[in-house]
Amino acid sequence: MRLVTRGTALWGIVALVLVVWACETTRNPGGIQRDVISPVITLSNTAGDTQAISGGLRFTVSAADNLSLKSIDLTFSGGLIGTLDTTFISETKTYTKSYTITFGSNSGAGGNIMIVGRATDGASNFAEDTLFIVLSNVQALRVRLNLPSPGALGSTGKGIPVDVVAVQNAGIAKIGFIVSPAASINNSTTPPNDSILYAAPFADSAEYVDTLIVVPSSGTFNVQGFAEDSAGRRGYSNVVTVTIQSVATDNTPPVVAHRIASRVEVDDTVHVRAQDPSAIAWIGFKVDTNGVMMKFDTVNVAAGNLTDVTRHFTLGLQGLQPLPHTIVVVGYACDAAVARNCSFTNTTTLIPSAPAPIGSAALPVLHPSAQALIDTVTVVAGITRALPFGGTIADAIFNGNDSSLYLTNPTLGRVEIFQVANTSFVAAGIPTAGPQPWGIALWPRDTLGNYGDTIVVANAGGVELSVIDVRAGIRRLAWRQDLPDYLIETYRVLTNPLREEIIVYDVSDRPQYVSTVCRPAGGTACSQDSIFAIYSTSPTISSNAPFSGRSTLRMEKLINTSDTAQLFSHLFWELSGDSTLSSSSRDTLRVEMRRGRPYNQQVLQLSACAGVTIELATFGLGDSTFVRNSGNFTHAIVGEGGSITTRFARVIGYTTKAALLHGSSTARFCATSAGAITSDSGDNDRDVGVTPSIDVSDFISNTGVKIHSIATNFNGETNLVRADSIYFLDEGMKLKGTVPAPVGAFGMDMNYNHAFSANDPGTPTFGGAGNPNDRIAFSARPDGNIDVWDTFFYAGGNGPQGQVGTIVVRDPIIGPLRVARNKANTRQWLFGVTSAGLVIVELPVITNPLPTRPPWGPPIR
Repeated sequence: MRLVTRGTALWGIVALVLVVWACETTRNPGGIQRDVISPVITLSNTAGDTQAISGGLRFTVSAADNLSLKSIDLTFSGGLIGTLDTTFISETKTYTKSYTITFGSNSGAGGNIMIVGRATDGASNFAEDTLFIVLSNVQALRVRLNLPSPGALGSTGKGIPVDVVAVQNAGIAKIGFIVSPAASINNSTTPPNDSILYAAPFADSAEYVDTLIVVPSSGTFNVQGFAEDSAGRRGYSNVVTVTIQSVATDNTPPVVAHRIASRVEVDDTVHVRAQDPSAIAWIGFKVDTNGVMMKFDTVNVAAGNLTDVTRHFTLGLQGLQPLPHTIVVVGYACDAAVARNCSFTNTTTLIPSAPAPIGSAALPVLHPSAQALIDTVTVVAGITRALPFGGTIADAIFNGNDSSLYLTNPTLGRVEIFQVANTSFVAAGIPTAGPQPWGIALWPRDTLGNYGDTIVVANAGGVELSVIDVRAGIRRLAWRQDLPDYLIETYRVLTNPLREEIIVYDVSDRPQYVSTVCRPAGGTACSQDSIFAIYSTSPTISSNAPFSGRSTLRMEKLINTSDTAQLFSHLFWELSGDSTLSSSSRDTLRVEMRRGRPYNQQVLQLSACAGVTIELATFGLGDSTFVRNSGNFTHAIVGEGGSITTRFARVIGYTTKAALLHGSSTARFCATSAGAITSDSGDNDRDVGVTPSIDVSDFISNTGVKIHSIATNFNGETNLVRADSIYFLDEGMKLKGTVPAPVGAFGMDMNYNHAFSANDPGTPTFGGAGNPNDRIAFSARPDGNIDVWDTFFYAGGNGPQGQVGTIVVRDPIIGPLRVARNKANTRQWLFGVTSAGLVIVELPVITNPLPTRPPWGPPIR
């Protein structure tokens, strides 16, 4: 099959071929039946509805015809203008091709792109298919027509608002609108303009707002926004058709519609739209609860003399309790006629648009109310705030010293700061967090749970940890701690001739998730020489097999020095199993640590003399291995997430209360063959605080199950692992119970004051001193609910298997979920990352009734 491809605007002209087709179109000589069967064509995206421009515009074209295809024509509009045509010069019945259209670093393409594919056969029969892809590009010129909205209504002598927004990071030089036919409107602005031309320096966003007076008494006209960037590239918005309606004696109320989500927060928005040929004078909304009017808000908009008005109102229900609470919402409007006609919501076909913020890439998708003319909605707990500049959140940690939540945003390379006091983000954030900040942890002060105003951030885009001072007025990098390069080696003694074989595996050293622990010198205060970061590494495909795409677990002493005598690192080889047994499938392990310039250090931290053997193929961890520390900084838990190499995902526990053996005291020399012809020597560092994976590989009952999140309590004696269920584990990672875990939302955490052992109920009923209301955990659900569980009793309660309550929020928590308390320990909050941003819920006291009565009688003394 031979192809001829040409492109306009995309790549330039590649080839030009003249093809002469011999065919009869008006006669049918010889009785040959003319082809009347159209081809088929399908366009599909191969990388999602939203694609980053760095990966190119990716889609697939599939076409077929009963005889032969003649051509495939692709037309691009919206955020990319151009054509791409393929002509076939030999018989081709089927055609499938995956396209990746790449763009230069300064390309202005982006936003909502419409691709129309047309397949044509030799008889000129054709078929079309359409595909929409949002191409994410900060360089793109994006133009949006906010007003008029689809379905807009006009009337002679009345006004129609126009609102055009344009965004391009290199600057907007011109913005305006086009009306067709132009004579349909009269611009009352002095002087009358349809555009604004800016002088340098150009702003990266611009908004043009105007009011047009309708001239005709009937018919329609079109409005379209446009803009030009600093390079002269022009972009266009969608086209809105305005219908002109005549005005007679007006005794008809306005057409009124509203839009509101089925779940709302107390400060959410209700969108109300009204149309009337006599213009709209008043617009608002009403809220009822239990049949009693709770709120009736209206605003006077008569001065605008507009026939089509949309307003966005805040519900303002901060005093509504308890939550969740059911309310009834309707829109309201009155026209400017002499009769003053008014109505509540009376249509579902006129859908008000939500206000789109400057910089959003695509138009919102609007849906009519599912409850027809009246919306019965649920007011739920929490307040949601959008991220200042978008991006994604990988991890989060709360600092009670300043009541702020710190969130890593690897997409934008910054740490976001959310302040509880004013329920808002600090716009500046911390831009010095380093390349691709991922995991985040606090700086421990003691083993009582106190910490400093410093955070530790793992930079997955580099080989370093960023130590950041977060005190108000500073909020910048204190230092970056370089991380060493580790080589994993296998050691064998070969014969004929007798020799040793050392195979070296270079693995990724870039950190991903991080936790912090410390060891006291005596008492509870952390020794300044014993503050450690425990981190997993971010896998790379460049590592040697079997470590390609695999993670490892390591520890680094946190200290700002280049003195190698004070630095300390450890690769946790111990998780491979507490075994020195040999077998045909196991290799003797060596671990070598290297620091390049300016450190110039190379240390064999585990020699063959230790006799440690491993299954090399399963030594690496999953490519998203989670790490979290206990609230008192004495324990950590590690969960093997992402793609795994073993049948069962592994979970590893760590405690600082066990010995850490390292340095010259562990050094050994050993002969590895008779007569010491071959030998090895080096240090043999060992951290006894690691729970070997051989002890924890049997609690997940289904093979191939992924771990999605982990949590540990204040003292590290109760641990949670979320996979196909939520598993409750003790300090030694032994299974104690399970509860359901729906797929689609994976965040979970425990009450901050949870200091119970998974082996002991710990309340006065059982001889302990703990409050049962602290013995609870929270797990997100994909339906927007948050389940509350008892972590010791797994049956009974108000729900299945130990469920003691439910918290209802507006949007499902799809990212990290954290529970935190203030410095005085008088308030607790739950934070969750949703598709809309960050939700914060101030937690009430949740009564834990379990057990309703002691299941086995009073405790035995």
